Order: sequence, then C-alpha cells, then structure tokens
Amino acid sequence: MSIWEKDSDKPNRLTQKDIELAEKTFGVTLPKSYLKVLKEQNGGYLKTDAVHVDFVNDDGEGFILFDSLYGIEPDEGILATEYLKEEWGITKDNIILIAGDGHSFTALDYEMNLASPEVIHIDTERDDVHKVCDDFDSLMDLMFTLEDDDDEEHDEIHIPTHEEIRAWASSTNIDEVANGVYTWIQDFSMVKEDHLLYKAFVKVFDEGTEHQKITIVNAMRMEIENDTITSQTLIDLCLTLLRKETDLDFKMYKEMIEESLADKK
Repeated sequence: MSIWEKDSDKPNRLTQKDIELAEKTFGVTLPKSYLKVLKEQNGGYLKTDAVHVDFVNDDGEGFILFDSLYGIEPDEGILATEYLKEEWGITKDNIILIAGDGHSFTALDYEMNLASPEVIHIDTERDDVHKVCDDFDSLMDLMFTLEDDDDEEHDEIHIPTHEEIRAWASSTNIDEVANGVYTWIQDFSMVKEDHLLYKAFVKVFDEGTEHQKITIVNAMRMEIENDTITSQTLIDLCLTLLRKETDLDFKMYKEMIEESLADKK
C-alpha cells in the first residue's frame, strides 16, 4: 500500500545516480525501506500526518506531526541536510534529515550503527533530541492520521489575540519577546507601523539568540516576498539591524530582502 498522498505536483523520479550521490555524500548506506518508498515517489506529502512517540513535545503528548518526507535530489531533500543543520543550529553529527519544517526535524541517526540508523526527532527551539524508533521500517508502522475530535485537547488550536501578542512583545523575557515579534510579523491583521514592534525587534537583536534572530528575519523575508509586509519603517529597521551583523547568514538574508524589494520596483 502506498504511503503517498495523491498530488498533482509530482517530484522528479529517483535515479540510481541520486542514491549513489547521497550515500557517497554521507558515507553510509540508506535504509532499503526508505529507498523503496522513494522509488514509488521521490518525496512529498503522506497519507498520514503523525507518528506515535513516547515523549511530550510541542506537537502534543504521544505523537509528533509527520505529514511529508524528503526525497533525494542534488542540493534538495536529504542532500540539504548540512545546509539545514547550519541554518537551524543543529550540532548533532552522523544524521540525515528526512522531514521537518525548521522548528523540528525527523532524522536518520547513524551514530550507534552505520548499517541500520535509528530514527530521531530534533526540536530546534528547545534543543531537544528524542529517539522515535529503531529503524525506518518501525517508523512506517508508527505512522497514523490524527482524528478530528473537538473533545481532544491537542486538536484545539489557540490563535493568540492582538493583546496577547503585544504582551509577549513587551515582556522582560527575551523568549516571549522573540515569540511576540515572530507572531506579530506573521499576523496580517496586526498593524506593522507600531513603536512597540520596533522596540521589540531591536531587543531581540540586542539580547536574543542567533536562532531567534534568524527565525524573525526569515519570517520578514517571506512576508516581504508575499507583499504582506509593506511598512517601509519596519523594513528599513530590519535592514539596518542586519547590516550590523557579521555572520554570513544575516548577510544572505539582507541580500535576499534587498533583491525582493528591487524586483517589486
């Protein structure tokens, strides 16, 4: 039975060259069961959307969200592992990222066994790593679809109010401030011409972690590209703060934002 959701956007077919490139890049043998499903479809969305686990995480208690799987293509899918590790501050070695959205990833972990990797879950925001199961075959056995049930607490989605977002942005806790700025940027209904937002933005760059700053800047980039942020004051503030940063990641985001703005002229 296929694990893939029917989708009109089909990826390129997996080739033997793709497999050889991946195994040479990582210096390991990829699980046969993983390659088998990729030969049917080289990455994409799954029929199921979660995996049973025995630990609590931001997705809920007893499960992690898992609705897609990376394929193998040059510089894409699992071959973007090193880029994603650097982008999201993942320091664990001997892993191959096979799914994730940045805030968390699922990975093959070859640390204990180069022939049969375990499957792990990495929470980049909490800097937590948990074992999910012994191998990729077991992962497929644990996949399931979350049921829609209004009585289930984990299915209730809380949308923060403007007052809550503003309270986070004005907090003395830098984690709350960073969350407030990130949520504010992504909430299209909140006015961006606001001195509290500017102040909180600067506070994150003064006191926040590199991960928090990159998360906010990446959100800015996407909203600018989608024309959902047009506040010139906020954009100028973001670019000014980026120019003060010396890390190459920030230089890259500055250039991406500037290119996006230039394309709109």
